[in-house]
Amino acid sequence: MIKNTVINAELGYALATARHKDAIVICDANMPIPDGCNVIDVSLIRGVPTLEQTICAIMNDLVAERYEVFELMPQYNDAMYQKDSVAAAAAAWRNHQSDRLTETMQKAKVVVRTGDFGSCCTMVLYSASGMDKYVKQYDCSFFHWRSKIGGPYGRKKKIYPDCGRRK
Repeated sequence: MIKNTVINAELGYALATARHKDAIVICDANMPIPDGCNVIDVSLIRGVPTLEQTICAIMNDLVAERYEVFELMPQYNDAMYQKDSVAAAAAAWRNHQSDRLTETMQKAKVVVRTGDFGSCCTMVLYSASGMDKYVKQYDCSFFHWRSKIGGPYGRKKKIYPDCGRRK
């Protein structure tokens, strides 16, 4: 289920067609990606976009029920581990075993390669079914109708609120 729109056409399509429990793998530029994976390379230059920027963009569109981080990330890249935990805070998390990573990448809906060159920067997001507890915390409406005069027969006026996280 998608909430907004990523402007990268391939990535936007992958997110829009993600169904319940589909895996979206996000990795750094150093990650050896196995043959046969559906790869979307969003890297431009070294360090652009970062893993954190990519996760934030994807989490604005994808309803994720959980995420997994590469089990070695806390040990070798604690700063990135802390950032990932904040970026994907709405979803439950656990560590992803390195021996399952290749298999997960091959079965994933998509593997997104970023421009990040950090150590052990790999994360797996799992798409949710659109459950209210994941969707309600975001206000993605573009406009709503409000009565200018009041009452059910009052004149209607378009109001364009700021889109963003509800408090």
